[in-house]
Amino acid sequence: MTLKILAIVAVIFGFLLGSKIYIYWRLSRTSLVFSRYKKSLASALLLMFICEVGFWIVAKDLRFHDISYGLLGFCVAVTYCLFVACLCVDMAVVCGRALSRGLKSRLLESSQVDSKGQAMLEPKAESKLDSRVPRLPSRRKLLKNLNDLSVFGLFFLFFFTSRNNALCTPKVRNVQIPLPKLKQQKRIAMISDVHIGHILKADFLERIVERINALNADVIVIVGDLVDDDIAKVGKELGALRELRSKEGVFYVNGNHEYYHGIVPIMEFMRSSGVRVLDNESLELSGFNLAGVNDLAGLHFGEYMPDLARARQSLNASKPSILLAHQPKFARLYDVGGFDLVLSGHTHAGQVFPMSIFVWLDQHYIHGLYQHTKDTKLYVSSGAGFWGPSFRFLAPSEIACIDLVLESSTIA
Repeated sequence: MTLKILAIVAVIFGFLLGSKIYIYWRLSRTSLVFSRYKKSLASALLLMFICEVGFWIVAKDLRFHDISYGLLGFCVAVTYCLFVACLCVDMAVVCGRALSRGLKSRLLESSQVDSKGQAMLEPKAESKLDSRVPRLPSRRKLLKNLNDLSVFGLFFLFFFTSRNNALCTPKVRNVQIPLPKLKQQKRIAMISDVHIGHILKADFLERIVERINALNADVIVIVGDLVDDDIAKVGKELGALRELRSKEGVFYVNGNHEYYHGIVPIMEFMRSSGVRVLDNESLELSGFNLAGVNDLAGLHFGEYMPDLARARQSLNASKPSILLAHQPKFARLYDVGGFDLVLSGHTHAGQVFPMSIFVWLDQHYIHGLYQHTKDTKLYVSSGAGFWGPSFRFLAPSEIACIDLVLESSTIA
C-alpha cells in the first residue's frame, strides 16, 4: 500500500471520527433532546463510527451479505446527513448573528444626536436598558426547540433526497462534442459505474436499458464497473443487457470493481451477454474508430492488464478515434495522442460532497467535458449507479447521450 493511499485512508477515517465528535459536541450542547442523554448519544455515535470503519474495510469482500452491506452503508448515510445538517444550521446561526450585529451597529450609529441636537438613546444607556429587561424563562427552551427542528428537518431532507438521487433511474445528460475528420453526426449512449451487486439489481438495470433504447443511439458503450459482486450471484441480474438496441453495437470495457470480484469469470460472462468486449483492441465503425483498454487495476492484479499500444494498432487515420478507459487518470498516465476523444467514468462525480476533493486529488478530473490536450478531449461520466451507501449528494447520476458533431457545427 503506497503512502498516498495510506494518507487518503487516514484522512477519510479522520473525517469519520471528526464528524462524530462534532455531532456529539453540537447536539449535546444545543439540542433539547440529546443534551439530556449525552452518554447514550456518545455510545450511539461510537457504534456508528465502528460500523462505518467496518464497512470501508470489508465492503469489497465477496462474502459480504446484501443485508449487512445495506445496514452498514445505512450507518454511513445517516451520520453523514446528520453532520451536514448540523453544519448547515451552525453556518446559518453564525451568518444570522453577524447580520444582526451589523444591523444593530447601524441602528446605534443612526440613533446618535442629530444635527439639530435632538438627543437619542446613547449606546451605553441602551445597553443598561437591555440589561434591565427580564429574559423569558422559555426563551432558551424555544431556541433549542427551533434548533432541533432545523437540524432534523434538514437531516430528513438531505437523507431522503440523497437516497432518491441514488436509487432513481438516471437522467439523460445531452452533450455535443465536435470531432475533426467526422463526416456525419453520430450518437453515443454512454453508461458507467452501474454497480449491479449488493443493492442495485435487475430492475434498476432494466430501467436504464429502457431509457437508453429510447435514445436511438448509433453506438452504446459501457465504460466499466458494471458488475460489483461475484458473477455467480449477480449474473441473472444482468439479463437486460441483451435488450440493449443500437445501430452499430454495444461495447464494453472493464473497471476496477470487476477485478475485486473475479475478473476472468466476469469477462467470460460479458462475452456471452451480447456485448462486444474491447480487451485492449480497436475496431472501425462507420463514422469513427472505437478502442478500449483494460482498467489500471489490472496492473495490480496481474490479469487483463491495460495495453494501449495494442489497442491503437488498427486505427484508421482518416477517421476520428475514440478510446474507452474506465479511469480518467489513464489519460494522464499514458500518451493518448492519436485519440480525439477519451470516454471515462469511475469518479461518480464525487458521489458525496466533499468526496469530490479526494477524487480530484487522485484522478484530476471529476465530471464533464475537458480539453485534455490540444488535440484530445476527455468526457468523464458521473456514473449511473453508486458504490457503498445508497445515496448521492450534490453529484447526480446520469446516462450520457453524446452527439458527435462536425467541428463547424454550432454547439447548443
